[in-house]
Amino acid sequence: MKNHDDEIIISYFLKSGVIISVSFLIVGVIILFAKNGGDGYTLSQMSSYHYALSHGIDSKSVSLNQIFSGLSALDGLYFITVGLWVLIFTPITVVFIGWLSFFEDKNYLYVGMASIVLFNLFFAMLVVPRLII
Repeated sequence: MKNHDDEIIISYFLKSGVIISVSFLIVGVIILFAKNGGDGYTLSQMSSYHYALSHGIDSKSVSLNQIFSGLSALDGLYFITVGLWVLIFTPITVVFIGWLSFFEDKNYLYVGMASIVLFNLFFAMLVVPRLII
């Protein structure tokens, strides 16, 4: 990165990503407690390990295609899910911005290293969970 603007852009992305994420998480927790549960489960059902294990309540029970309907229904579980996804994608976005900056500067060593980091992140998010069934 040859200029200070890249660092300012990255700091704005980090700050805004964390603020958006925490906002979704706080709203989700408030809604979850106000409605005593979410996605058809009560808080006691979600917090009971044996109930959750026997009824298939896990991170896979929140599907991505139901996010918008869950948000429009003001379901706290979906707000928490979006908050966690924003928190996960914030550093990925920063790595991508760095990749663009390195590419613009023709610093191909760092373009290659940032590409490896992005590949590892997406591999860990998209492929590895499918292997652990």
